[in-house]
Amino acid sequence: MRYVAMLASVLLLMLTGVVMVLSASNPALIGQDGDAFSKFARHATYVTVGVFLLLFLVGRDYRSWRRIAPLLLGSAFLALVLVLFVGRSSGGSRRWLDLGLFIFQPSEIAKLALVVSLASFLDQRRYFLDRVDRVTAPVALFLALLCGLVVLQPKLGTAAIMGSIALGMLWAAGLPFRHLAALLTSGLLLGLFLTLASPYRRGRVLGFFSASQNSEGWGWQADQSLISLANGGFRGTGLSAGHAQWGWVPEAHTDFVFAVVGEQLGFIGSLAVVILLGTIILAGFRTAQIAPDVFGSLLAAGISFWFFLQVVVHVGGVLRLLPITGVTLPFISYGGTALIVNAAAAGLLLNIARQSR
Repeated sequence: MRYVAMLASVLLLMLTGVVMVLSASNPALIGQDGDAFSKFARHATYVTVGVFLLLFLVGRDYRSWRRIAPLLLGSAFLALVLVLFVGRSSGGSRRWLDLGLFIFQPSEIAKLALVVSLASFLDQRRYFLDRVDRVTAPVALFLALLCGLVVLQPKLGTAAIMGSIALGMLWAAGLPFRHLAALLTSGLLLGLFLTLASPYRRGRVLGFFSASQNSEGWGWQADQSLISLANGGFRGTGLSAGHAQWGWVPEAHTDFVFAVVGEQLGFIGSLAVVILLGTIILAGFRTAQIAPDVFGSLLAAGISFWFFLQVVVHVGGVLRLLPITGVTLPFISYGGTALIVNAAAAGLLLNIARQSR
């Protein structure tokens, strides 16, 4: 029953994402690309690939990922280094690698590599969790290298999520509290320094705390998202009947897609989306408790933490409860790499659930 609920939730969210991307990007693209359905067509292709990958991985034993964990991690590190030198630049950032046939974001693949490799590492050293030199120090060095490359793109929000996923997995593995506290304190201090050192990040944080006084600057996006939600009310304005897709809410099909959901589907539709996401996350944590082995348990916990953090950060940004970080909403937001990688992670989680009792 848990497996069926998770699978149905993922597929329903992907279907909702296709409809929302179409509703969010249709009018604005006429003036940009001359084609009102360009993003919808690409997103539908990504969803198709994601569904096939999901179904393939559901039938493939998750334990086989232990063998390819070093290769996956090495590929992620290589891609993160390459994107800094030959990546596609947009808005002052280098986040995409163009291989001709397709373009992808290495930071999204790095999330999956982090979860798989850390689950394998912690499983191998589960009897040495109280040893700083065997677990805490190697993990700290590994996170510093991986997250440091992501910060250089720059994507501090993604790096913070990756670090939080790792802390969640360490907690699930049973790392002593004093070691967790040391890693958490170091991460918070470093994140605070990086935020204050960058005018762009500092402006976003200041805009969050003074959004009402800065409604024409950094607080404009958050204000527009709240207006969209208020406009939707209880039942919503109906598909393609809101104002977000006309450009009032920037990046409505990606970073602020939940604002489009709230406006066009209303409180009822937003609640349904949150319930579907919550079903996947809660069932994922339950799967981690009853997984057949330690590797499966840590893998399920890591994927569940991953989805939980992205939902909280995305919805919190739209509701102006958290600073805007540009994090997508799993299975709904437009995006090739993020959607396909999320589908792969969901396939792994579903396979663990199938084998759990």
